Amino acid sequence: MRGDRWVRSGLLSLSIAGLAGCAGTHTVADKDASGHLAISDYQSYAARYLDAKGQPTYDPKSLLDALEAGKAFNDAGMWALSSAAFDAAAAQLSWKEDTVQTPDDVANLIGTTLTSSAFGAYQGKIYQGSMIDYYQAINHLMLGDEANARVDFNRLQVRQDNAATQLKAYADSIDASAKSDLSNKDHESAKKSLAEVGPKIADGIKDLPGHLGASKIRLSAGDAMSAVFRATSSSESDKQSNKAKDMLKSANEASATRGGNAVLAYLTQELQRGKGGLNNKAIVLFEDGVGPSFKEFRVDLPLFIVSSKVTYTGLALPQFVPGHPAYGSLKVGSGTTQQETAVLTDLNEVAGLEFDAGYKGVVAKAVVSTVVKTVAQAAINNQVDKSKANPLIGGLLKLGTGAAQYALTKADTRAWVNLPDTLQMVVVDRPTDGVLTLTSALGEPVARIPLQQDVSSLVLVKASGTEGKPAVYVQSLPAHGVLAQNVTALQVARGL
Repeated sequence: MRGDRWVRSGLLSLSIAGLAGCAGTHTVADKDASGHLAISDYQSYAARYLDAKGQPTYDPKSLLDALEAGKAFNDAGMWALSSAAFDAAAAQLSWKEDTVQTPDDVANLIGTTLTSSAFGAYQGKIYQGSMIDYYQAINHLMLGDEANARVDFNRLQVRQDNAATQLKAYADSIDASAKSDLSNKDHESAKKSLAEVGPKIADGIKDLPGHLGASKIRLSAGDAMSAVFRATSSSESDKQSNKAKDMLKSANEASATRGGNAVLAYLTQELQRGKGGLNNKAIVLFEDGVGPSFKEFRVDLPLFIVSSKVTYTGLALPQFVPGHPAYGSLKVGSGTTQQETAVLTDLNEVAGLEFDAGYKGVVAKAVVSTVVKTVAQAAINNQVDKSKANPLIGGLLKLGTGAAQYALTKADTRAWVNLPDTLQMVVVDRPTDGVLTLTSALGEPVARIPLQQDVSSLVLVKASGTEGKPAVYVQSLPAHGVLAQNVTALQVARGL
């Protein structure tokens, strides 16, 4: 009986050790988020992060929760709430804008082998830092806060300048960790098993975008908006410097499509013509679709240790799942002057780069972890046999050790679920009648937007699905403290 108690205690300790590391609140489940996004129901989605008095309920100490809350508020036009949430997220993010090498906590997470990293705190990705700064800049633009928007764009520039170097440092850390784990003499069976499961392991990256280059880690749309900010700023120093020109050059190198390059070429031409400034332009920024995600796939086979003392052994790995568009693009204007938005940033490429860089380490860690846990399972089951327990009880205990290993074999599939699939842009002249018409790629009406005269305007459009109306927000640039206009469904219906 004492042996039975030892086994039960060991199983309990194993389960608690693994599950205790599960850190971070998730206010809105992924499935619920998908329901809101399918109909572009941003107001209801944002309300999930607020109590009856309109106070935030997300966990500011949970990076993923703060990221998703910040984006939900941004989508709903709640700019100040969004800014506060992204401030909380930035404080939790391991990757800082002024940190070039791999942060220690990320390196430590890479080296963890006893349990899945899915049980640890969410560390965040390099590109997610850029997304935070980008959305913070948009928040402050829409609030009419030019000073803080400038800070955000400056921070975004520093972060993006470091991003490629950080990506290389991350990949190098992954490679070093994988080599160290697999070179351990106690893990020879792990090294051998990699060749056996190679074809199955490749399923994790089979849907990655092709021809990924390090320049794609930059947000082209972020660099382009930084240039727009300089060109429309109320500060003459922004226009007189080469910042806008430099930002457009970086945006051009990172652009996801040739259509995006054409938009940037036109913007460069207009800046030259306006001697660094822009006037009476409509800058349409379109967030389309839902971004990439990850799903778990398992290789549940007795790959490493074939023994009657083992009831389960297997791998759990993440698989990259591409995002999907909503409208695909928007047509802007009417008649012979009508133009179409073009993709500047494809989040599948941005997220795919980092996933690809880390996948080798994820696989190595999963294989070594499986070996360690399987050896432990065999040892526990051996103790069951020695304990002279009732055969039925002993069999159940052995099944319990296999079940515990299955529970602790889990892929990290956490992702920032409400990011768009693409960030698109087009720049057009303000219509002579002052009303900008937006239609879908198929010609269906989306909105008619009145624009202020003698200034340029930022028109922010968001559509994560086609079952509901896109959200449209308008802000004059420079804003001079004027709050952004929200073009509601009622205004659209009236043709305003």
